[in-house]
Amino acid sequence: MIAERLGVSPATVSLALNGRKPSGSVSVSTRQQVWNMAKEIGYPMSQLRSKRPLLERVAVFLNNVANPVYSETLLHLCRAFSLNGVQVLMYLTRTDREAYKIAQDLSRRSEIDGAVFVGSRSEMPALDIFCVFIGEVPPDSNVWQVRADNEGGGRAVGEYLWSLGHRSVAMIAPLLANSAGDKRLQGLRAFLAEQGESLPDNRILRGNFDKASDVEVRSTVTDFLEADRLSANPATALFCFNDWIAGVVLKILRGMGVRVPEDISVVGFDDGIYAELLDVPLTTVHHPFDTLGAQAAELLLEQVETPDAAPRVLITRCRLVGRQSCSPVAAAKTTI
Repeated sequence: MIAERLGVSPATVSLALNGRKPSGSVSVSTRQQVWNMAKEIGYPMSQLRSKRPLLERVAVFLNNVANPVYSETLLHLCRAFSLNGVQVLMYLTRTDREAYKIAQDLSRRSEIDGAVFVGSRSEMPALDIFCVFIGEVPPDSNVWQVRADNEGGGRAVGEYLWSLGHRSVAMIAPLLANSAGDKRLQGLRAFLAEQGESLPDNRILRGNFDKASDVEVRSTVTDFLEADRLSANPATALFCFNDWIAGVVLKILRGMGVRVPEDISVVGFDDGIYAELLDVPLTTVHHPFDTLGAQAAELLLEQVETPDAAPRVLITRCRLVGRQSCSPVAAAKTTI
């Protein structure tokens, strides 16, 4: 009956209801149509839920190999899949489009049953495949997603610096809108606005730092810090959108003869394993990479089990970790 109403073969209906088989697979859209029709005619769905449809192979796509902070996410993601008997195929891609094309092609050839995309994405095409995104995606993407509360993390930085008496804050932020770092900037700005303060554009250094060379990053950041040093109201605290940039800043400031935190406080984001090993242990925001990996695996398994379910988004809280790179403004100089 289902096959007749939808105009598909009985084999397609069987695959859609019972999961992937060695003989092939069906698209996500077809599977959703079959499940919706089955529910409509009163098919015993409980029997299907009692034996989870097979999820045998998953492709994981990483778009920023240079960023070491994703290693923990990948570890917990792979562990969660392994515990469920799922094989993981890893792909390192240069662009979002490349990742999406590979994923779609693999799915059409029945080589994978789903995909996980790790890292914020700026492009979001329509994908007919079970998939989960770890990180930020464009607004209104309507996809299954897990991400850290980057806005809340930025707000936590603002609250912490404010509690230490800092009223003049600068930030090094990414160039890309809607990225994780941009959301952190939004959170910081929102908190400061609520306190009657602002974070003017001339206090924000924006750059495509992930793509720039180490020399370019150092030159750009050095120029920014030197200009702020000569301003009428120099910053007493600097928020870096990730720990790597914060580490670069600490080296630059040391070369300029600027003391941290006596002359200026520095905050990072991610709480990578090296954050507390820097010359000045870094105050930073803990990014729940381990939780994100486990949650992504759970969401993908949930999709396969309930193909007619609406996409879900899980947002995990971040927390600030205070270390020696920050001090009360009263203990800091009024100029860099």
